Amino acid sequence: MLPVLMFGAIALSVLILRAGGPDLPFVLLGAVLVLALAWILISSLNPARADRTCPECGEEALERLDPATTRGVVCSRCGHTDRDVSSWYLAEEETTLEEIVLAERGRVSGLEPEKLARPTDSSPNTEITE
Repeated sequence: MLPVLMFGAIALSVLILRAGGPDLPFVLLGAVLVLALAWILISSLNPARADRTCPECGEEALERLDPATTRGVVCSRCGHTDRDVSSWYLAEEETTLEEIVLAERGRVSGLEPEKLARPTDSSPNTEITE
């Protein structure tokens, strides 16, 4: 089957070259590169947003089920609940994801997440040591 596909690809490319001339491959390559650059620019200038549309009632009312995770949504209008859907984009819009990710990583590994060490004394350290 592979030799037939290769022969077909060669025959198709010869037909395209005869129909479009010797400049056609360069035009096609340029079009593909422009399309790829446009895709990158559009994706970076228009980032993804959370879709808050409820699949049951169609209203823009989805909220995160649990503020401590990035899984599960609930509709504030009709009460539709889906515990398995990702609420990553919703969490990204509402809070910093670092704390949630560290807490989830600790739950998965069975370890407690690291607590940030904060000094108990808020006075500045004025002691000079040499």
